[in-house]
Amino acid sequence: MARIPIEQLIACLARLFEQAGVAPPRAMRLAELYAQASADGVYSHGVHFVPHLLRWLRERTITETGRDPELVAAFGAIERYDGHLGLGALNAEFCMARATALADTHGVGCVALRRTSHWGRPGNFGWWAAERGYLAICWTNTPANMAAWGGDANVVGNNPIVFAVPGKDGRHLVLDMAMSQFSFGRLETHRAEAHPLPVPGGMDAGGAPTTDAAAILNGGKVWPIGFWKGSGLAMVLDAFAAILSDGADTGALTPGAGDAGVSQVFIAFDPRRLDGGDAADRTADVIRAFAEKSPASRYPGQSALEHRRRSATEGVYVRDDVWAALRAAGS
Repeated sequence: MARIPIEQLIACLARLFEQAGVAPPRAMRLAELYAQASADGVYSHGVHFVPHLLRWLRERTITETGRDPELVAAFGAIERYDGHLGLGALNAEFCMARATALADTHGVGCVALRRTSHWGRPGNFGWWAAERGYLAICWTNTPANMAAWGGDANVVGNNPIVFAVPGKDGRHLVLDMAMSQFSFGRLETHRAEAHPLPVPGGMDAGGAPTTDAAAILNGGKVWPIGFWKGSGLAMVLDAFAAILSDGADTGALTPGAGDAGVSQVFIAFDPRRLDGGDAADRTADVIRAFAEKSPASRYPGQSALEHRRRSATEGVYVRDDVWAALRAAGS
């Protein structure tokens, strides 16, 4: 098991992205985002995801690497952008920054993005906003990869969503979740490491509930969170994203194409524009009351901070096979 100093990891990833045709400043920021995801314990959407991204760059699934999304419509606190099938993580960070800029003026800002690509770890953009004092919500649609509850065909996406609330001393509330019980990245990690899921995450090919990620991925079906509630929420998130961005809905997206052409929404609120208590103090009160009443439970974002501290002292965890492949690709 490799643990790599984050500076070394970022340098390696930035070099690989440059070799794939990304300009140095953008390659560096892309490397920082994927390294940070792994440093926070989200390995499936961090460094372990980079081989997929490099393949999409080689295959030109991602066709734009040099520019930010293009503004195509605006009204008041709402803007719509076209991502031109560019780098999803950089497009998403740009749009969250635009949402916070709109919130500076209006108290709230909403940015919808169409024709973008996989954004990596969704939580990156919630943490970015919370660290700057904003409440934020963002989500994406995906190609159809999950059956609606009660059905057999994959007709909805697992449509990850993030909620972020600024806290004190970095203790933000950041909920980053897919509409499937486990994200496909998490399933792939459990399959690669031959670890069972903590609770059943879907069905095997025979229809039996299982904690075996390989059985779910190899002919089985993922379960939506909350069963029928999760598939319903996935459907309305898809509709919101497609309508606000004037982009593709889940039914129009091609499975297995690296999420090319997905639609996303980024919303930021600036609570400082309203009279009331400090948002960070209120969040600290929420966390404190939660911890006092349920000390064995964990609040959203707590695990990321613990992984971040460990990564800073011991290095960032990278699976041996992934690290060997990345080093070989960069040599």
